[in-house]
This record gives sequence, C-alpha cells and structure tokens, in this order.
Amino acid sequence: MIGIDRNTGATVDDWLQFVQRATRALTTPLGTRQKRPLYGCALTQLLGQNLGDDLLILAQSHAAQAFYNPDNGIDDFEPQVIVASRHGAGLLLRFAGTWKNRKQTFEVVT
Repeated sequence: MIGIDRNTGATVDDWLQFVQRATRALTTPLGTRQKRPLYGCALTQLLGQNLGDDLLILAQSHAAQAFYNPDNGIDDFEPQVIVASRHGAGLLLRFAGTWKNRKQTFEVVT
C-alpha cells in the first residue's frame, strides 16, 4: 500500500505507511469520526491525568485493544510487547511484534 506522509507530503509505503496508520489510530479518540464511530483508541482519555504506574498499565491495555479492533485497520500487526512510559507531559508507547512475518518495532508519542 502506498500513502502520503502527513508531515512532509512525501510518498511512503510498506512499513512506514503502516506506522503512520497505527499512529493515527492510536491518537484518535474513540467516537470522534462521524462516519466511523468505532475508529480510534481509548488511550486519549488518559491524557491530562496523573501518570502513575496504574495509568501506564491501563495505557498499555488500551493500546493493545486498538490493534484488535478491526475498524482501525491495523490488525495486520501482532503486538508481542507494549511498553508505556512517561515522556514529558504525555506518554511514550513502544511496540514490538510481527508484521508480514517480520519482527518490527516502532514508537508512538502522545
């Protein structure tokens, strides 16, 4: 699949295009898209709260759920490790898993 990088306008394909799709799905609040109300992730509800260890575990759980939601279109990545950590005033999520029979890793900052 070929796409356009939302920041630079350059064409992206393969893995970089998937990372962009996953980042968009993980940072979009559930229910905010008019014609696709099930698209998105509950992760954004945690932002602005005190980031204790319990909230980091909840963030990992919400991120995992996003990959198993078929409406997000990112179910071709099978996450094996999801680690949430504090990053400035937000969260840094690190993902490791299998995509098209290849081990891949990427990060999402919220």
